[in-house]
Amino acid sequence: MTSRLRSSLLLPATLAIAAALLTACGSDPGGGGMGAVRLEVTVQDWTGWSREQPDPEVATHELAEGESFTVAVVGAEELVVTLARVGDGEVELATSEPMSGEGEGGGVDLNDPRTDFTLERGGAVVFSTPTLDGGTTVSVVER
Repeated sequence: MTSRLRSSLLLPATLAIAAALLTACGSDPGGGGMGAVRLEVTVQDWTGWSREQPDPEVATHELAEGESFTVAVVGAEELVVTLARVGDGEVELATSEPMSGEGEGGGVDLNDPRTDFTLERGGAVVFSTPTLDGGTTVSVVER
């Protein structure tokens, strides 16, 4: 009878401990730690001097917080994009060079180049080289 009692008490205790460990490993108080995200990255070089434009390049990256990918951009050897934070509702990216985000009315905001960009989970963010005559536009979509 004692062994049945121990077995019936042991299972709920084991399940409670396992649930607590899974919860602790899967998140942190800041909302990060959500695991890897899959990002589809489209890189489009462009020029204002020609009607023909280069073909876009598309790549998919599966990254965890702190991991990076690189893209070739006009005017720089390469741009490093780092997955800075993954939260419940958003993904934060950091770029190695200042880039221009989208303006409030659309287009590119050349007045405020920055190195931090945020996209909603399942959403997209677009940033470009802060130039007028030619450059690169990078679109990042969480898939």
